[in-house]
Amino acid sequence: IPATTGLLVAPLREAFGWSPPQVLFALSFATLVTVPAAPLTGALVDRWGARRIIAFSFLAEGLIIASLRYIDGNVWSFYARYFALAAFCTATTAVAFSAVISRWFDKRRGLALGIAFAGVGVGGVVWSLATQWLFDNVGWRQAFLYMGGFLAVVVFPTMLLLLKDTPQAMGQTPDGVPQTSGSARAEVRGFTLSQAVRDYRYWLVLATFFMIACVTYGVQLNMVSILRSQGVAAQTAAATQAAIWAAMVLGRLSTGWLMDRFFAPRVALAFLAPCVIGAGMLALGAHGPAAFAAAMLVGVATGAEGDVLAYLLGRYFGLRHFGAIYATQFALYAVGSSTGPLALSWGAAATGRYSTALWGLLVVALIGMALLARLPKFERIPVDGSAA
Repeated sequence: IPATTGLLVAPLREAFGWSPPQVLFALSFATLVTVPAAPLTGALVDRWGARRIIAFSFLAEGLIIASLRYIDGNVWSFYARYFALAAFCTATTAVAFSAVISRWFDKRRGLALGIAFAGVGVGGVVWSLATQWLFDNVGWRQAFLYMGGFLAVVVFPTMLLLLKDTPQAMGQTPDGVPQTSGSARAEVRGFTLSQAVRDYRYWLVLATFFMIACVTYGVQLNMVSILRSQGVAAQTAAATQAAIWAAMVLGRLSTGWLMDRFFAPRVALAFLAPCVIGAGMLALGAHGPAAFAAAMLVGVATGAEGDVLAYLLGRYFGLRHFGAIYATQFALYAVGSSTGPLALSWGAAATGRYSTALWGLLVVALIGMALLARLPKFERIPVDGSAA
C-alpha cells in the first residue's frame, strides 16, 4: 500500500473528485490504529512466535486490498480499508520481521536486516510499476483484485510453510552456530518494555526516527503528485517513484553491511544527508533527469531508517522483549510516515506549490540528524535489563 497510495491520487480524483490531501489522509487512519496494534502485535510475537501471525496477516491483507475494488464515492469507505489494514495486518510490517531476523542473526545482524528490508525496496519498484501498468490496462478497480489475490494465494501459504520463528527450531543459535546447553541463554538477554521506557535512549531514538519518517515518507509518497504538478506524464512519474524504491535497496544493503563494522548512527547520518540534497532539489523545481536524481537521493536515505531503527533497539535493549519494544517505536514511526506525506500535501494545497512545504521538511530532517548524532555508544546488555 505505501508503494501505491501516491499512484491512487489521480484515478480517485478522476473517479470521485477527491483531492490529494483527502486520498493521503487515509494513511492517518492506518496510523491511528497502528499505535495500539503494533505493541499488541509485538507482544504476541514475543509470546507465540511470528510465523502464524505473519502468515494470517498476509491473508487478511490480500482480502482487504481486494475489497478496494468495491469502494464508492463515500471517502469514509476508503478510509475504513486503511483502518482495517493496520488493525489486522501490522504483522506484515517490520514489527514481526525485525524480531525474526534479530533472533536469527547477531554478528551479521546489520547485513541481515539490510537484506530483508531491501526486499521492501524491491517490492516498491515492482508494485509501483505493476500497479500503474494495471491501472492503465485493466483499471484501478480490477487491479486491486489482482493484487489482493496474489497476497492471498501466493504469499500467505509461502509464509506459513517456509518461515521459521527461531534458529532453535532447527537446532541452531544465531548466525548458524550449533546449539549447546548454555547457548540459548543469550537470546533472552535484555530489557523489558517497562525498563526500556525508563531509559533516555528509548525516547531519543523515538524522537529521531519520528522526524526521519516524516521527511523520507513525506517526499516519497508525494513524488508522483509533485511531478504531475510539473506536467510530467503519469507513467514517467510512476517510474521516478520506482527509482526511490530501487535506491532504497542500495541504501539498505549498504547501511546493513556498514553497521556491522561501524557505529550505526554515524552510518545512518551518512545516508540521510542525500535526502536533504534530494528534497532541496525538488524544492527548487527539479524536473526531468534532475528529478530522477533527486528521487534516487531520497531513496538512498529511505534505505537508512527502518533497518537502522531495528538494529539500534536490538543493541541498546537486547532481545528479551524486542518485539514489544520495537513495536512501540514502530507505532510512532508509523505516525511520522503518515504525518509527513499529509503535511506536505496540505502545505502544497494551501500555498499552491510544493516548494514551501518541502523547505519545511528539510528543517525537520536537519533536526532529526542532529538528534541522531547524539545517540550514545552501545553498552553490554545484562540478562535482566538492570544496570550492568
